[in-house]
Amino acid sequence: MQRTMLSSMATLFVGMTCAMAAGTTPTRSPCTAQESQKPTAQERIVQRDIQEAIDSGIEEWEAKDLEALSRRMPPDFTVLLLDGTTLKREQVLEGMQQDLASSLRIDVDRTYTRIDGLVLMGNETTVCTQQQYVRTLPDRKNGSPHEVITSVRHQEKWVFTKDGWVATRVEEIEQGPTYLDGEPYNPR
Repeated sequence: MQRTMLSSMATLFVGMTCAMAAGTTPTRSPCTAQESQKPTAQERIVQRDIQEAIDSGIEEWEAKDLEALSRRMPPDFTVLLLDGTTLKREQVLEGMQQDLASSLRIDVDRTYTRIDGLVLMGNETTVCTQQQYVRTLPDRKNGSPHEVITSVRHQEKWVFTKDGWVATRVEEIEQGPTYLDGEPYNPR
């Protein structure tokens, strides 16, 4: 169940955001508190553009449009899970397909990915995001619906291409709480 939940969170993020690739970690991490560092005008523009890409992905996820979601993923896209497992593009797409098939409903009004920090390095940026995913899943035994809410923090690598900002690598950095029908749930 834990691997399924982790894989589900990773694949959701991919579906909701775009695609991402390996690269170097900046000396200044967007995932650490930087209250004293105000974003530059360029960083604010990049953050706006990436948030728009993320929000478009959420709409495609709600529509269960795997074809549109897969077009956002470059061939070298990877996801690094907390347990050290690296998922390649094909594995992520398979997980997305399974997640979309098993979800009875995705609550797009409460599902989000929010950018908490960004470090711009030329045509590449490292972004820290906080994600909440709310969906209804069938009970494995009797099929009755259950609301599941999960959250995760990611550090992501985005690259500017001719088609705009594209995520190339997602790395899980912190798994948040899971709720099943409004109650805390430990899938481990």
